[in-house]
Amino acid sequence: MKNIYLLILVIILIFCTGFSDSTVNIAVSYQPEADKLEHIFRASLPLKDGVIYTKVPRGLIVSINENYFFDYGEAKIKQSSLCILDTIAALLHKLSNYCVIENHTLAESVNNNDVDANWELSLMRAENIVEYLTVYAKLPASQLFSLGYGQYMPFRDNVGRDKKGMDNRIDFVILEYEAKR
Repeated sequence: MKNIYLLILVIILIFCTGFSDSTVNIAVSYQPEADKLEHIFRASLPLKDGVIYTKVPRGLIVSINENYFFDYGEAKIKQSSLCILDTIAALLHKLSNYCVIENHTLAESVNNNDVDANWELSLMRAENIVEYLTVYAKLPASQLFSLGYGQYMPFRDNVGRDKKGMDNRIDFVILEYEAKR
């Protein structure tokens, strides 16, 4: 009786695997863990104030006060912030991780006629950082994504660190997984 069961199992296995037209390659790639990423960024980023590191399921978020990058109501990147962006670019060149640049801007009275809403200002700021990183820092455009949230995603009480003023921030989200457009 055991031989019959064994014979049936072998026939099922042959049937299930023997008629396959293609081979499926399964590749698993492991990105550095958020702890390792945080250590790398803390060691290299010149800022000590106005930076919050947050580990989340999607990776590491490096939140930097947007006042380092932009003047009030403006989308043009400050010249003084280029050393920060160059440092981040150098780190991203060494990593294979994808990076989402997110801008969070509380409601600002925008005097620029080209910007209709705070959300648009937020999106323009994130896009300008991505443009700098691709054009001047020569990062591949496929590695970077830009998002603007305006005032719609402020820090909440779930961030256990001093977050004063950090609702206006640039988040560099270093993903631990592969992202595709």
